[in-house]
Amino acid sequence: MRPAVGLAEGLRDSDRADGCPVTATALGTAGRLPDIQRAAGAAFDHRQGLVREELTASGVPGDEAAGLACTIISTLEGAEPAAQVTPVQPPLRLAGTYPARLVALSLPR
Repeated sequence: MRPAVGLAEGLRDSDRADGCPVTATALGTAGRLPDIQRAAGAAFDHRQGLVREELTASGVPGDEAAGLACTIISTLEGAEPAAQVTPVQPPLRLAGTYPARLVALSLPR
């Protein structure tokens, strides 16, 4: 199962209540609690690093893998709150579809 599909289903099953706790914490503490902001930033960096490592292992060149990992994580993190406030789930499903196309374009031929 693609990660975005799993996220979409989890969000649906929780009646749109269970979004990303890191995003919620980061947004809820913005400008007020720098230690929590740093921890949230580290969590995002870690996720991005995991994606970058997978992309690199799949053959995507280093700099491109880093940029693509940032794009993928940013897309998913933006799609999740959008999915929480819309009556249907396309934001997360689309967030898994189009980055997959970018990855395919980035692989060596």
